[in-house]
Amino acid sequence: MKSVVKENSVVLDIGGFDGYISDKIKSVKGVEITIIDLDRAGLKLAGEKGLKTMHASVLELPYESNHADLVLCFDLLEHVEGDRGAVREISRVLKKGGTLVLTTPMEKGVTFPFLDKDRTEKINRGWGHLRLGYSLEELRKMLLDSGLEIRRKSRYFNLLSRFIYRFTFISKAFRLRWSVYEAILKLEPYIKFGSQVHIIEAKKI
Repeated sequence: MKSVVKENSVVLDIGGFDGYISDKIKSVKGVEITIIDLDRAGLKLAGEKGLKTMHASVLELPYESNHADLVLCFDLLEHVEGDRGAVREISRVLKKGGTLVLTTPMEKGVTFPFLDKDRTEKINRGWGHLRLGYSLEELRKMLLDSGLEIRRKSRYFNLLSRFIYRFTFISKAFRLRWSVYEAILKLEPYIKFGSQVHIIEAKKI
């Protein structure tokens, strides 16, 4: 993540909740990060980490055009009814040449070992997903329509991670299992088999 964060840049972490990701990049010299979310509980947690916060919707960002060098938008689009409007608004606040880093599930959503289609969809909907996810071509078109061009793409949340994630929440020893899950996540850059979440880096053109 730090490779896309430049010194003295303005970063908007939209849907960043408690600032988990931004907390890891705030040490970059001169960087100005703002967590934007509608969840006040999450913003409170982010504030306790020393992060600047803003209570606002991705559909109506309280910033002038060409404001940010980098926008982070992790696992948000699938929750937003007006997803295309959200992408247009992100593009508006990005400077020309600015970067969007986006994650969102692939078109079939996030599946889990040993669960059928109906149960899987119920879990995804339970997370507040208004749609299961997107194909790469759907994302490419939606981004291009708003002046954003995909420069790099990858995937994460592989089969092993999903298995451990599910095991974590059905186990009584939650904290221990969560520690195991976090350790498994460190392997994500190296194991792509069965990955079901897009990681997109796009530039405003």
